[in-house]
Amino acid sequence: MLVFGAILLAALAFVVLHPRMFEAILADSAITFLEGLTGPGAAGAPRNAGQSPADYLEDGAEGLLAQGPIAAGPGNSPVFIRDAVTGYSVRLATGVPAEITTIRPILGCRLTPPQPGSIVGHVVAGSSGVATALATYNDTHLAAEVQVFVDHYRRTGMSDPAQASAPAYEAYDVAVTETRAPVYLVLESGTGNRLWNIHLAEGARIERVVLLGADQAGVANLDPVVPVEVLLNGGLRACDIEPAYVLNPGHRLYQDLASGSSTAAEADQRVAAQLDAAMRYDTWFHDSFGVKAGESRIGYAAGTISIIGPVPGAGEPKAVSAPILGAKVRMTRDIYLEIAGQVPEGEDFASRVRAIATAFAFGDLTNLRQGARF
Repeated sequence: MLVFGAILLAALAFVVLHPRMFEAILADSAITFLEGLTGPGAAGAPRNAGQSPADYLEDGAEGLLAQGPIAAGPGNSPVFIRDAVTGYSVRLATGVPAEITTIRPILGCRLTPPQPGSIVGHVVAGSSGVATALATYNDTHLAAEVQVFVDHYRRTGMSDPAQASAPAYEAYDVAVTETRAPVYLVLESGTGNRLWNIHLAEGARIERVVLLGADQAGVANLDPVVPVEVLLNGGLRACDIEPAYVLNPGHRLYQDLASGSSTAAEADQRVAAQLDAAMRYDTWFHDSFGVKAGESRIGYAAGTISIIGPVPGAGEPKAVSAPILGAKVRMTRDIYLEIAGQVPEGEDFASRVRAIATAFAFGDLTNLRQGARF
């Protein structure tokens, strides 16, 4: 009986901590409830682990990490999501949009500046871990996955390795509670494909959206009249723009110094280089948008949502969650675009990978086995 009870408790804990793994068998209301116990993106965070938002923010080796039901808020301080947004769930990112419009990155390096009196909202998003139903890729992605396929087949003789999947747009949410003036949004990503989902409080107005970084990027739930400008990673490199920020105290660099893995001289050199890069980026950012990047950024190395504007007080309107399901999306795309459930048979990423590998093997995958000569 004790063994059975222990197993039952372990299973329950697993479901609570990883509710999205059970989307196929749990109702939306149940998923939302379970996410509320740990918070979006809070894999492994214990229930009731902290009484304040700061208790859920980790100073990690790769940066600041949101480990519970928190958002990056004013001054990049953590706030409870429930205090700023109504009806929030990461499941809002899993639906298929009603309309997709392709947009292109700007030509050149000059972005339209904010209007006088506008408020600049600057979000810097790391990994959210929230994949959408949209994916895009090119022949380079296919070639890399074909190599994985071939290597796996040669090791095991199996033609279906771990499911090859196209690079999905990863969702990140931006809740705008600022209503004093129009908001000029600068939304900045690192590598990968990013889809920004906008949630507005009553009275919030968006002047313009600038998408910086990412391999491909887009925005959902934005009024069609709001202009969107895009400068992807390739464009940033061509313009000699390198996003950089001062490192957090718990960064790996400082950990290496504390553990003796690097010398003080090595650490000083790396810190100086990082600081110099951050100052250069601050200069470009200020010249472009009127604020410094390091002082204005709101977002962590891991998390799912940032709040632009004050945390609403009692009786004040919160941002209202908007799902991607049925939304209008504007985004850049690569050569191939996949929408979950809408890809013709044999034309999805995994099928293309298998077809290319089979063609390389002259129509017979057994020719890929170790020792085969071509």
